Amino acid sequence: MSTMDRGMEESGGGAFSFARAFNAVRRRLALVGAISIAATLIAVAVAVSLPNRYEGVAVVQIDPRQKTISQVDSVVENLRGDNASIDSEVEVLSSRAIALKVIDILNLRDDEEFRPRSTVRRIFGFLGLGRYLPAGEPATAAVHNGAAQRLDQDPVGTRVGRVQPGDSSPERDELAAAFQERLKVSRVRMTLLLEIKFSARDPAKAARIANTIAEVYLSNNLASKTQASGFATELLESKLQEMQQRVSDAERKVAMFKSDNNIFDSEGNILSEKELSRLMEQTVSARNATATAKSKFENAQRLANSPGGTETIAEVLDSNSIRVLKETVSSARKREAELSTRYGPRHPEMQKVRAEVAETQAQLAEEIARHVANLRNEYVVAERSEMQMRQALTTLKEQEAATKESSVALLELQREAATSKQIYESLLARYKQTSETQDLQLPDARIVEQADVALFPASPNRKQIVLLGLFAGLGLGILVALAFEFAAPGLVHPDDVERNLEVAHIASVPAIAASGPGVDPLRSIRLVLTEPRGIFAESVRGMRRELDMRHRSGGPRVIMVASSLPGEGTDVIASNLAHHYAMAGQRVLLADGDLRRAPLTRKLAPQRTTGLLDSLIHQTPIERAILHDTASGLFFLPAMSPTPLETARPDMLASRRMAETMATLKSQFDIIILDAPPLLPVVDGRVLADYADQIVFVTTWRHTPKHLAKRALHSLGFNHDKVAGVVMNSVGHQAMEDTYALGTRMAPAQPRRMAQAA
Repeated sequence: MSTMDRGMEESGGGAFSFARAFNAVRRRLALVGAISIAATLIAVAVAVSLPNRYEGVAVVQIDPRQKTISQVDSVVENLRGDNASIDSEVEVLSSRAIALKVIDILNLRDDEEFRPRSTVRRIFGFLGLGRYLPAGEPATAAVHNGAAQRLDQDPVGTRVGRVQPGDSSPERDELAAAFQERLKVSRVRMTLLLEIKFSARDPAKAARIANTIAEVYLSNNLASKTQASGFATELLESKLQEMQQRVSDAERKVAMFKSDNNIFDSEGNILSEKELSRLMEQTVSARNATATAKSKFENAQRLANSPGGTETIAEVLDSNSIRVLKETVSSARKREAELSTRYGPRHPEMQKVRAEVAETQAQLAEEIARHVANLRNEYVVAERSEMQMRQALTTLKEQEAATKESSVALLELQREAATSKQIYESLLARYKQTSETQDLQLPDARIVEQADVALFPASPNRKQIVLLGLFAGLGLGILVALAFEFAAPGLVHPDDVERNLEVAHIASVPAIAASGPGVDPLRSIRLVLTEPRGIFAESVRGMRRELDMRHRSGGPRVIMVASSLPGEGTDVIASNLAHHYAMAGQRVLLADGDLRRAPLTRKLAPQRTTGLLDSLIHQTPIERAILHDTASGLFFLPAMSPTPLETARPDMLASRRMAETMATLKSQFDIIILDAPPLLPVVDGRVLADYADQIVFVTTWRHTPKHLAKRALHSLGFNHDKVAGVVMNSVGHQAMEDTYALGTRMAPAQPRRMAQAA
């Protein structure tokens, strides 16, 4: 990349850079200046046409201190001095409701300044400039005549109620909107002061409206307190009636419950509790008696049924009769033992004693059985008594539970009655306090300073409007300049080439003045010869250097110059590049490969007799078609003779004869510069790319669409690798001069000559 091309990257590199933006604006200073002057003139006209407006300023102080006319708490809490409360009051002062009330009080409906606005007024109002528009006729005489009169003589308190909530109509809405546009309420720094500013064409009207707003605000504040107290009184009165009925109902329920559930004695104790205690003691005694009877019965029954049990049952049963019978049996047995030693078993005495023993034992067994039966009966009776006690205890417990539930319900009724009575007494006390202090209200603000009639207008600030127009025009001009720079559909800077086409940028060639009367028609294709120290020649020199650096193999080579669309200057680039190589002493051939339009042939050899196409068709030696310029040493191969030829040109370019011709030319010349037709409209250029060693792709600065340039490069197919780089042609002279100043040096007179040519 040449020094000048590197300078162009530094001055504009990338999609956006401050250097590029600065240069874009500098190149279009005339446009920026024209827009700035036009905007300033418009601002001057607007400033002169705007009428004077005066401001009336009233100051209100928020007073959060507690007012102690009465020791009773107020229904509405006093305003607090926190930021949220003060900001809320600012919005209240700016509200539509206050605006409509002031309009009603001062009869501003007939004022031209507040009448429905036209479309122009609506637009200015939307832009926040409504206050600067002419208001038409001055304010009504009624307002002007009373300007010096204090507002406290106007019965504001009796008239603020005209605007009822919900009143709305298009006319009222427009009046309120026009009023609010001229009203500004703000907090004075971080104090409790609120500044009310109203702007109007008449200073007396502005002051009167500002004072009216302050008075209406205080009246509204006081009215809201009084209204809240009255509403609270009505609410408390209806609530008191309801609570009185509730207290009566609750006390009546308590009395009825006591009479319906006779479960309490005169001292308030539960009657069934004593009976339950006594019955529980009896139940325990019955349970013990049953256990004792059961134990005696089971023990006696066990001894009676066991062998030898009769010996010990007397002690268990503790019965005298059993004890006597037992002793009798013992005595009889003892006599039987004594007699058995003297008599035999059949002796009458022995039989008598045995009979006596048996009879006594039978009596003993019968007595024991009778006592066991008595014990069993005692056990059954004790068990039945215990069961009855338990049943009675269960019944009494159930009754006790029901009694306790009734007592809980009674306590609940009593608590409810007590609570209702307490609430009733509290509401009654609050009702008396509210009704007595309803008229003892003070506003939470006061007027610190009333608005005076202004001596000097507050707006418009004509100097500010003119400066705003100037800076707005300057900004708009800069935006337009940047839009021209960055909104171009084509490639503008080297980085655009590498970013969008992914191909190296090798040169930027300045635009050449169009040919006209008295101008050499061959000037553009020989510019490196006529102006060797110009920017154009420097660009071609940089292009040649880039091409040589990319061709390290040496030997003859074919350099094809192509573009995506017609008219992008490939003939100029190809011709000047060929002349530059010829100036270096190399044997150079400039070939016109556009067999359809032949632009170079029409300029350099209008009287030719043969050309490349004729040689291919008639198979004549190619040397006959080559022309030689002895002055520059450049050889030129025309495209065709003036006689039209009907043979298909793409077929001839792809023929074997064409390949042989290109081989012959490469053997005779060091450099062959081939001017190819555009790649997109026809296929000829893509065919010629097969014979090229290097391809130079030309785009028109800011005009060649990026997508078309990319499509043209893709159409080369496998020959895409032969593309040595992209040349941006017809670059603006101002951009080239900026680049040249950064990249190289040039003669002092040259920029002026190029600028004159542009």
